[in-house]
Amino acid sequence: MRSAFIGLFLVIIAIAFTAIMLPFWKSLVWGVTIAIVFYPLFERLSKKISSKNIASLLTILIVLIIIALPITLGVYIMVDESEKFMGNIENIKSSFNTIIVKIQNFSKLKIFAPYIDKLDDALFSLIKNTGVLITKNVGAIFSQTYTIAAEFLFSFIIAFYLIRDADDFLNYISSIIDDKESFYKILKSIRDSINATVLGGVLTAFIQGIIGAIGFLIVGLNAFFLWMFLIAMFSFVPLVGTAVIWIPAAIYLLISGAYIKGAFILAWGSLAIGTVDNYFRPIIISSKINIHSMVLFFGILGSIVVFGPIGIILGPVIISVGDVLVKTYVSNKAKRRH
Repeated sequence: MRSAFIGLFLVIIAIAFTAIMLPFWKSLVWGVTIAIVFYPLFERLSKKISSKNIASLLTILIVLIIIALPITLGVYIMVDESEKFMGNIENIKSSFNTIIVKIQNFSKLKIFAPYIDKLDDALFSLIKNTGVLITKNVGAIFSQTYTIAAEFLFSFIIAFYLIRDADDFLNYISSIIDDKESFYKILKSIRDSINATVLGGVLTAFIQGIIGAIGFLIVGLNAFFLWMFLIAMFSFVPLVGTAVIWIPAAIYLLISGAYIKGAFILAWGSLAIGTVDNYFRPIIISSKINIHSMVLFFGILGSIVVFGPIGIILGPVIISVGDVLVKTYVSNKAKRRH
């Protein structure tokens, strides 16, 4: 009777604890990711610094610097090379107007002339009103920015304590689990899958950035490092990804009358840039955690649909842990037979 009461009480506490932590689940995932990826750095610092607090704090500061450096470099590149890009923007309206005139002069399309006349004004009016739209929604934008900033802050707070007290956390969890061998196998699979996902993401972004910038350079769109940075950054955006960059670039070329160049960018983006994300990323990850790349491809894609951007991390972790659990179950079943 007493055991049943304690069991029921534990279930209630577990549900209450889950409800408390649920609003912070994204921060928890990112915090765990940061802690796992940079824990080896903490171990190196701990050999030279006796205080765990200082070593953990230095680790977090180094992580922040690693994150801040690409952003700072990106801002510098955008300021330095944006003039090259903006010089081309001035040609968009004139090229667009030229196409409109050609359409209007084409006898079979003269029936659309009244609508085409309005298209030019409507399109560029939309561009002008973008600033007004942003101003009207500044409250929502600020609210979303605040939420992201809060999640960012909580992630690093969680990472600080996980890094500092990793041994204590693991020893406590291990003490309440009977099958310690399976526990450490699952722990290893989580660590390996997160490390592989981060490595795969960084390498994929770098390769896509270079390939995309080369394609843009071929068609005469200068500012190589600007394009490389933008494509690399957007490679981390789920689903849409680098298409946010190369599709508008292709449309710009088509509107400008450079049909071959526009078609080339569409093909280059779909085949060259897209191939890296669709094939190389799963291959890089699967080489580290011994999961078939096809399973990882659909696992990552499905996880992004279900969980959002954080699915990039959760997908490989769920698949890797599932693989370990299945193998452990089969192994234990075989042992019981013997």
